[in-house]
Amino acid sequence: MQELERRFHDFAMTLPGAECIDDLALDTARGQRADYLWRNRSVVVEVKTLRGDPQEKIDRMVDELSEREDFPVFYGRAPADKVFGHLPDGQHLLGRLHEKVVRSVEAGFRDARRQIINTQKVLGLADALGVLVLLNADIEALDPITVGQFVSKLMVHRQGAGHAVDLVWLISEAHTVEHAQPCILIEHDSLARFEWADAWVAPLNGRWARFNDSALISSAASALADLTWRPAEGPAERPLTNEQRWRANYRCNPYLSELDDEHVQAFGRRAAEDLLPYMVVDRPHRVGILPPEHVMEAWAHFLEEASRRGLDLRGVVS
Repeated sequence: MQELERRFHDFAMTLPGAECIDDLALDTARGQRADYLWRNRSVVVEVKTLRGDPQEKIDRMVDELSEREDFPVFYGRAPADKVFGHLPDGQHLLGRLHEKVVRSVEAGFRDARRQIINTQKVLGLADALGVLVLLNADIEALDPITVGQFVSKLMVHRQGAGHAVDLVWLISEAHTVEHAQPCILIEHDSLARFEWADAWVAPLNGRWARFNDSALISSAASALADLTWRPAEGPAERPLTNEQRWRANYRCNPYLSELDDEHVQAFGRRAAEDLLPYMVVDRPHRVGILPPEHVMEAWAHFLEEASRRGLDLRGVVS
């Protein structure tokens, strides 16, 4: 069991009326069960930990596409929708990539729905509220915005007869949103059949934050698409490189973000031209001399902004 799973188990048992279904010694021959009962058996909870990092599949697909003549030139990481936006069939390719990313999420949702329904039948809880908790400890490719939007669609279109999953609680420690770890509650309209649901759901994120001795930061965003995520930074094992430091400084003051792509590319060309005298081999008087820090820092700032918007570097570098 991962550390996040253990911690969530301890948290789950602190909620009012909590029971661990594994402790009930039910007949396993009658099918798989959910994990917890909350609120004196009026809530059935299944916890799924996201596994199966799709990053290798994503990298393989991008490597294949990079052989295309029209594939954009970019440095480091960039948002997939921005990169594929440069291609005439970009939407189709983005759909294929999306399938690779969320395949494991759909399987987890399907299994959780079945387990919640079975638990309701076995325990005679015909109309208990169904909760799916999705934990993401370390899979960066399964970002909370993509997963959250996909789960919202599953709740509407993959429930079959009835709605076993009324609420999905997505908790990711692999990402940050607005400088905090995202804890996203995704409600289905079926939640409205419980008159007590709003008052019960609202404090969940606060309870989780207090359990982890963390501050709770609420976002003003009205939709998942309005949020911006970043990979969570693990504990520093060594001092930041100069480039990492310059990029971090730029993220605190993204002064190029208000410019259009053309002007950002022009900034990048000037930065590259300033670097060029220190990189060509036919200038022996430059051997061993590093460019001035402000020159390297400007280039790092350009690369950070180019990565953020998925800028095609064709024409900037060759």
